This record gives sequence, C-alpha cells and structure tokens, in this order.
Amino acid sequence: MAEEPERNMLFDLRGRRKRVIQVIYVILAIIMAASLVVIGLPGGVNPFNSGNGSINQDAAEANVERANDLQQRLQTQPNNENVAKELVRARFSAGQSLYSIDSETGQTAITDEATTQLELAAEAWTKYVKMSDGQPDPEVAQLMAGVFFTLSQGSTVAQFQNNIRDAAKAQQIVADQAVKDEKNGGASASNQLSQLAIYQYYAQDTAAAEKTRQQALASANSKTEKQQITRTLNATEKDAERVGKLINRAIKQAQKDGGKSLQNPLGGLGSDTSVGGTTTP
Repeated sequence: MAEEPERNMLFDLRGRRKRVIQVIYVILAIIMAASLVVIGLPGGVNPFNSGNGSINQDAAEANVERANDLQQRLQTQPNNENVAKELVRARFSAGQSLYSIDSETGQTAITDEATTQLELAAEAWTKYVKMSDGQPDPEVAQLMAGVFFTLSQGSTVAQFQNNIRDAAKAQQIVADQAVKDEKNGGASASNQLSQLAIYQYYAQDTAAAEKTRQQALASANSKTEKQQITRTLNATEKDAERVGKLINRAIKQAQKDGGKSLQNPLGGLGSDTSVGGTTTP
C-alpha cells in the first residue's frame, strides 16, 4: 500500500497554529461585525463552519433580486458611482444571506451560491474603484477586504495569491482612513493597521507588513495592547512563512508542469486539501 502523501493545509488547526488562527479570526469577526452593523445585516457570521444548515430563501431571493436590479440599473447608468457602490453592498448582502445556518449551533457556513455572489461583489468592486478614481468608500472597502479573504479560502494557489493581495489593498484603504481619523482626534487606528499587517504577511509582502506593524504599535493606546499586537503578528508572520513555502513549492512545480500546479487547491480553513495532493472525502 502506497504511503499516503502529507496534507499541507493553508490554515492548519492542529497544534500551536490553532491559537494563531483563533486570534486572527477574532480580529476578523470584530471587523466584520462592525461592517454588518453599518449595512444593517445580522452578525455572527462564520463562513468557515462546515456544519449542515438551512438558508432563509425569502431573504436570499430578495437580496439577490435587489442586486440584479442594481446590476441592470448600472448598465443603463454606467457612470453612476453611487449605483456602483450600492451594487457592491448588494452583492455582499446577497452573499451573506445565502450562507447556510446550523439550526443547532446558530453558526453559518458559506455555500456555492454565496461564493458566487461574493465573486460578483469582487467584480463590482473592481469597477467601482475605477469609477471612484481610486478613492472608494472606506466602509465598502472594509467589507471587501473580508470578502477577498473569504474567497482566498479553499482556492487555487493562483486565486489565493490574487485574493489575498486584493484583501490587503482594500484593507489599506480602511487603514489609511483610520490613521486620518486618529490624527483628527478619532479612535486609535491600531486594529485596522494590525489587520492590514495580517493580510500583508499572508500576501508575502513582509516589508510592507513590518512597516504596518510599527504603525500599529505606535498607534496602540497601552503597553498591554502593544504586547497583544506583537504576539498576534509574530504568530501570523510565522504561519505566513509556512504558507509562503507552500506557494513557492507550487511555483517550482508549475515550472515543470506548465503551470498546472498553480491551479491546484492551496487549502482552506479546516480543509484537508493540499497543494498537488489529495482530498479526503
């Protein structure tokens, strides 16, 4: 019997990495919850839960219909920036309403239909950014940073690289606004800067992540907060190095197989799919 290949998961929940991912997703959950309040959607979203659940079909159909209506409206008003922005929000809302809800735990899990709407949100976002001359609404950018991170999970190597970079770009907009607000007497920008650093580390942009880390530490209000930021980002940097090795391995293999390895799954949270490996049913 052949030896079973090792399965390298992007976000491995075994051993010490479990705590790393828990910390990262606590931050993500806080940011996503704040975003959901802005657009009036229910919180408690956990797109990586694999449990079986049900969908509120009436709400989902209404949200998808609204998104489709805005899509048609934008076709007749291609230069209407407000419609473009609302279309991004509507696709996001449609995606969220298509998550299945576990009747026992109350947690939600992403579905294929939800993924489709989030991918359409990404397309709408790209067009909206161009229409806004590169200055989109930071609140919408915050939604999209989470969307791109979600889409990176369980994707191919190439898709992961693109999505995590787009997540970092969107979060940069959010962080820049947070820094401006802080200078004008607003709340500390440390949370948004820390989140940006996380995306940058996973995007393998270590130099940018280190710079953002220093900004986050300078923005922190207390010694305790600085220590928490340091622990989180140290752990993230280490895990991002592991992810980088998986990516580099796929890139090297792609040079031999004509790029096929870049279309293999890199793996997702709770997934046993490995780069160039096998999937356990």
